[in-house]
Amino acid sequence: MLVSLDWLKDYVTLPEDLSPEQIMHDLTLATVEVEGVEFPAERLAGICVAEVVSAEPVPDTRLTMTRCDAGEHGVLPVVCGAANVRAGLRVALALPGARIYPHGASEALVVKQAQLRGMDSHAVICAADEIGLTGVFPAADDKTIIELSELTEVALGTPLADAVGYADAVFEIDNKSLTNRPDLWGHYGIARELAAIYSAPLAELPEAPKVPAAQRALLAPSEPAVCNRFTATVFEGVSVQQAPLAMRSRLARVGQRAIDLFVDLTNYVMFAVGQPSHAFDADQLNGPLRARFGESGEQLTLLDGVEVQGDPAMAFIADESTPLAVAGVKGGAASGVTSDTSRIFLEMANFDAKLIRAASQKIGARTEASTRFEKALDTQRIDQGLGLFHALLKEVQPAARVVAFQDEVSRATERAVVVVTHDYINTRLGVPFAADAIQASLEVLGFEVEVANDEFRLRAPTWRSTGDVSLPADIVEEVARLHGYDNFQFVPPRIDLTHLPRSRRMPLDRQVRELLATAGLQEVFTYPWTRDALIEAAAGSATDFLALEMPPAPDLARLRPSLLPNLLEAVVTNQRYYEEFGLFEVGSVYSETGDRTSAAAVLAGSSAEGLFRKLRGVVEHVQRRAQLESIRLMPSREPHDWADPEAQLHILKGEERVGVLARVSNRSKRLSGIDRAEVIGFELSLAPLSYHPTRENRYEKVPEFPASWFDVSVLLADDVTWEQVLAQTAAIDPLLREVRWIGEYRGKGIPESHRSLTLRLVVGAHDRTLVSEEAEAVRSKVVSVLTENLSAVQR
Repeated sequence: MLVSLDWLKDYVTLPEDLSPEQIMHDLTLATVEVEGVEFPAERLAGICVAEVVSAEPVPDTRLTMTRCDAGEHGVLPVVCGAANVRAGLRVALALPGARIYPHGASEALVVKQAQLRGMDSHAVICAADEIGLTGVFPAADDKTIIELSELTEVALGTPLADAVGYADAVFEIDNKSLTNRPDLWGHYGIARELAAIYSAPLAELPEAPKVPAAQRALLAPSEPAVCNRFTATVFEGVSVQQAPLAMRSRLARVGQRAIDLFVDLTNYVMFAVGQPSHAFDADQLNGPLRARFGESGEQLTLLDGVEVQGDPAMAFIADESTPLAVAGVKGGAASGVTSDTSRIFLEMANFDAKLIRAASQKIGARTEASTRFEKALDTQRIDQGLGLFHALLKEVQPAARVVAFQDEVSRATERAVVVVTHDYINTRLGVPFAADAIQASLEVLGFEVEVANDEFRLRAPTWRSTGDVSLPADIVEEVARLHGYDNFQFVPPRIDLTHLPRSRRMPLDRQVRELLATAGLQEVFTYPWTRDALIEAAAGSATDFLALEMPPAPDLARLRPSLLPNLLEAVVTNQRYYEEFGLFEVGSVYSETGDRTSAAAVLAGSSAEGLFRKLRGVVEHVQRRAQLESIRLMPSREPHDWADPEAQLHILKGEERVGVLARVSNRSKRLSGIDRAEVIGFELSLAPLSYHPTRENRYEKVPEFPASWFDVSVLLADDVTWEQVLAQTAAIDPLLREVRWIGEYRGKGIPESHRSLTLRLVVGAHDRTLVSEEAEAVRSKVVSVLTENLSAVQR
């Protein structure tokens, strides 16, 4: 969420020497996480308000030669290609050195004096998209320059940032830190916190006007399960126009685009106090409005053109004949405000938080309104919203008047009551706070405090009573954060070191994680849900697996049945940056029988054979170093969801398959979006695995005499495995210390279905240095055994 310091100052008087950076620091420690601060004026540096003194068309072109009065910067010649440039027009003029983005380009252009068709041009007359002001000055197209008709009283040469209110600091607040604080989803809530932090005065909001009840019903009874409070206000004497510049500027600074007066007014109130609302064209409504569940067969076209079907589980706002809006999410097109609107029906309501979240996810529209409603707002906030809306409308259109009002309440927000003792607070904070200091801190935050017999009886304000404050621990947090976490002195605990017991082995998942990392793979952490397309790529039909009742997004509706889907997505993300890399994850996977822990890894690169051998070595490395009971890898052509049956090994414990190591099939790569890369993967279920109950250590004396090695190449049939080669050479001769795999070759000069296998024989004795004849004898034995038992042919 973006928060404007200029806007905050409407509501709280802050110390004059307080910098935006200090506010960011203090607010982060006391209330919410402020991720950064931006200064919008920096984007408009070198751009000023100017007036076109003369404008002469350039023959045979679409250009206009102008002279622009830029005040202290002088009268400058400027060649302009905009169709709406004319003498007497106030414009945004970018002077030499300013940075602009022509037609919204991603790369900035530094303005310089130049010549166009032989004419001097010393500046640039700017369009809104060139300087990031489309939210303030909406334009029909990118060839139209900004017309500053609202700045006729501003001195020429004034920096544009000052003229349009961009001399501001905008804080970016992490939305996750606001999740349990619905009172902070508006500038007034943040201002209230700053007032408490700095002991600064907080301004009162305008009160809602007192009007007689409507002579005819504006509202019909709403479903209590949908709506807690519903207010309807009818305004007459209004007209649809552009919102004032100051309002448009503030909305743009917090990321909201200007549309028209009534859309901007409802947005402004929402960003000010956190209460969403919706303006209908009163003449387009058929009878009283109500909040109800949808009905099968209904259809609603939203403001963005999306069609929504009636759903008995979704909340709608409807009149007597048809649904008008998805309650708390988005309005319908048919009853929206148009240029012909002269009467406004303002709906301001409080809806059930769970219903709003479910509806926004179902239709795929997470709006600013739904984001706030799903946090559970208090019903009393509507009064703040009504008062501010009415005050702002009267400023812009003094002739506007309220002619009817109705307020239906089914369930008002009650103030939460918490009882906590003085000792409970001090014990947990480790600091002896006086009772009157605790009382003063809580009263600043809006709590009503009664103290009796060393006990505090607290009534939380309504804006903190929708689930935020309910426990004694919540009160401890309030006292601590207002005191300042950085004001607590660190007191090191007393630790008595005693005999260190023998450590047990670490949990298997941690052991596997550390071993995969030491094997050169990078660990990733992915969400427990995944996209249907990735499940189809790596685990089969998505409909066969567990679905979330309330998924985080429409395309993230299923729990992962395997770690491979999300690892394949991670390959897609990383392959644009690296030619070869390895990733792994250890985590839970889910099925109808419950969850289990798995380990999975992928290697991506250009050589499938090399990657396959490397990942096989990783699996054997984990088994050996973790001292697991024996697992073995056996070739298999049994179909597996993501595996290529031509390059697949089953990982077995006894006769039970506990994992698969394989090349990722072409189909799986295509469905997951992997281009131009070979991917080898494995997934291993950790639950069936166990450590060896004991460890047998055997001492081997370090050889005193050097070993010798030499390579031998033989032709072997493709169906002869490396395990068979090792088995045949294992006990040939006591001088043969080790047989290593060096490489394989298939190609010219090699018979079909055969390969050339190169071995390295390491020979040596413990009591002497071998002579060449002894080494040759070992080589001959190896070749002879391979020839006799495996039909090998020496090359």
